[in-house]
Amino acid sequence: MMLTRFLIITALLFSAGLSFSSEQNPRINGVQVFVLNKSYDGDMDAFFSGLKAKGYDTVMLRVFHNGGDRYHFAGENADCKSGVYFKTDRACVVRDVLGEASVSARKNGMRIYAWMATRSLSFLKTPEHMEKVFTPEGTAEGYGASVFDKEVRAELKGLFADLAKYDIDGILFQDDFIMRYAEGASDDAVALYEAETGNKLAYDTLFSCSGSYPVTRVSNACGETFLYWVRWKNAKLMDFFGELKSSAMAVNPDMKFAANVYYETPIDKTKGLAWYSQSIQSMLAAGFDYLAVMGYHDQIATEMRKETDEAVDVLYEMAENLVAAADDENRIILKLQITSFDKKRKIDDSQIDLLCRMTADYPGISRVLVPVNSLSDIKDICFSN
Repeated sequence: MMLTRFLIITALLFSAGLSFSSEQNPRINGVQVFVLNKSYDGDMDAFFSGLKAKGYDTVMLRVFHNGGDRYHFAGENADCKSGVYFKTDRACVVRDVLGEASVSARKNGMRIYAWMATRSLSFLKTPEHMEKVFTPEGTAEGYGASVFDKEVRAELKGLFADLAKYDIDGILFQDDFIMRYAEGASDDAVALYEAETGNKLAYDTLFSCSGSYPVTRVSNACGETFLYWVRWKNAKLMDFFGELKSSAMAVNPDMKFAANVYYETPIDKTKGLAWYSQSIQSMLAAGFDYLAVMGYHDQIATEMRKETDEAVDVLYEMAENLVAAADDENRIILKLQITSFDKKRKIDDSQIDLLCRMTADYPGISRVLVPVNSLSDIKDICFSN
């Protein structure tokens, strides 16, 4: 009788569309903060308690400041044109916003993640530390600081260890933890590749098949030679992630790690590797607890020249592929865009309705609204639990 009642109750719960979060990787219903509104300066509780009341449970807060970024609370710091929002001796400390936020998060029973950059940190992007790209003429400066540079690696590991000293739940890796198409031409990268593989690297062996530069299509690269190289770059990034994770977990063994994922990566494995040295399978295998895929439908519509409903269809394809790859749906975070990045306006209600219907079809997937800098950015819509 007891077993029968249990089975009936379980069946009723599932038929009601309820999902169960795993204890190890709980489902996230959160927001990502770019720039905290000045109204919360000195009153962080108002922000966190307001989110809690609306049914959100997690905040992913930007804790890095690059040149040209807006400051939290509409503030400024003449001494810190770039730096971080947490205590460290390794960078200019703009303000200890993470300390303020973590206290308020705990007071209001919410999870908090530090959203941290790596290769794009302004104070690491100095000429001697930059990665290089292959060009027909030789090499040129790449996208960000080199993960093959020992000093860069040491600085980042130190920063991650300092983050772990805070009462936070985890770290969200910025979308700069990648290597772009032609990056990997620095002396350190080339020397390591040749030492590990016995193969020489040069523009001609990687890109001359295209007949033009820059290369825009994977098919323009030089077949298996190129693909072997980008798989190697991906492996090196995952190795370095392991070092960063170890640095943080040595301080706080309960830390979780989330990776920003480009929308192309779960749709086309080859493009994900070629364009970003990014792979769903490798990130899961390396130990990322969550994959935060940037399902920005408005951006997708613009870049892929699609109508809104077609862009939402892309989100369905992404979700299907990600659910199939992960052992736990909770580990997939679908990041949903509520502000148009290029038009600087709120996404209209009709598009929000499409996103509501889409996410309702995947009740087990975690979700994060982007960006939320003020309670006024969100309405009592379907994303509130």
